[in-house]
Amino acid sequence: MQRWTKWVILLALFILSIVNFADKSITGLAGIHIMKDLNLSFSQFGTVGSSFFWLFPLAGILGASLSDRYGTEKVLVVMAIIWTIAQSLVMFVSGLPLLLFSRVLLGIGEGPFQATATSHISKWFKPETRGLAISILNFGNVVGIAVSAPIVVFLMSNFGWKKTFFISGIISFVWLIGWLGLGRLKPDVSFKDEESKQENKLETNGKDKWKALRSPIFIFTSLAACIGFSYIVFGLTFNPAYLMKVKGFTEQQAGNIIAISGLIGAIFALVLAIISDRIYKKTLNLWKSRILFSASSLILAGIIYALYPLVTGKGSIIIILSIVYTLVTAAGNLNPAVIISLLPDRRGLMTGTYYGIMTSSGIFAPIIFGKLIQGSGANPAAGFSSSIYGISVALVVSAMCMFLFAKPKQRSARNEKRTVNL
Repeated sequence: MQRWTKWVILLALFILSIVNFADKSITGLAGIHIMKDLNLSFSQFGTVGSSFFWLFPLAGILGASLSDRYGTEKVLVVMAIIWTIAQSLVMFVSGLPLLLFSRVLLGIGEGPFQATATSHISKWFKPETRGLAISILNFGNVVGIAVSAPIVVFLMSNFGWKKTFFISGIISFVWLIGWLGLGRLKPDVSFKDEESKQENKLETNGKDKWKALRSPIFIFTSLAACIGFSYIVFGLTFNPAYLMKVKGFTEQQAGNIIAISGLIGAIFALVLAIISDRIYKKTLNLWKSRILFSASSLILAGIIYALYPLVTGKGSIIIILSIVYTLVTAAGNLNPAVIISLLPDRRGLMTGTYYGIMTSSGIFAPIIFGKLIQGSGANPAAGFSSSIYGISVALVVSAMCMFLFAKPKQRSARNEKRTVNL
């Protein structure tokens, strides 16, 4: 098979990643319109944001586990079908119940995406280049937000928010048609077998699975990722409203700020992933190249994010959001490589469980944010600020726990090449 085939596969999943996050971001971008048309409060809208994640983690774990058995390419097909149906349903929304149902259904469909796509990519890319490959996949998340922001604003202005959801469903269906051919391609070399030799991995019986899932590396890496995702959740659900209602920007300006800062952050996150890959290739040290890198990024992100409520200028806001997004995304790019290394033979189970824990913050975070904002009464800025400061503190604390406790017992290059000790 041609060497460029793996890049075509990565491109296809990169495009689906764009669609994936565009689907998520539409609700936040259309938030003002949705609340007005359906007469929803901030607290109720927080429930809408939360509903997407009610079954998202469970679907992620189950879907990724099924991908180990039935194949990642088949699970991706099923997901694209669900996305198409869920987004199209919004055309018929006239009240809160059906809107909640459509978001829950979309959450079920999107839950397994990140783990399944990561697992599929890891079949095509070697361990020492996997950080970059996963970063490119995750770059699609940011492009999805960045590209969708101005486009969604344009579509809503011309067609309304319901038809905007419907159009996103059609895009998922178009991708599905193309994937029916690409998904059948198989790599010539199995890096799963290569990992078996390089890392001397354990037999994947039940005992070994639980040992991996109970390991400090898995627990604290997943915890830090969960907190990091709460930052993403705030950005998807409430940041557009924050920029408009508190910072005083227009809908178009808010969309542009989100787009610009997201693109800048994603590009620099790619650079950090390349640096991490080079450190790993040179040292074969999981601690130095992945864990320490990720924890340091999240600590710095938490400190800088605390400045967000204090600035008002468009340039300052873009700079802060770009830096924070760079650091949070960089950690998100590197963590899956750590998780996969714990039990390579069950990468679907490991990444599915990891992403399930990570995205569980989407269940409670929007509700908490919504109640804080609603509870601030005539001064919503106080509620928004409380949410941002809470995220900042949690980022620093969780990253410190990761730094202190998520340590392989042996850190020498030779030992880490053979195994990651739990």
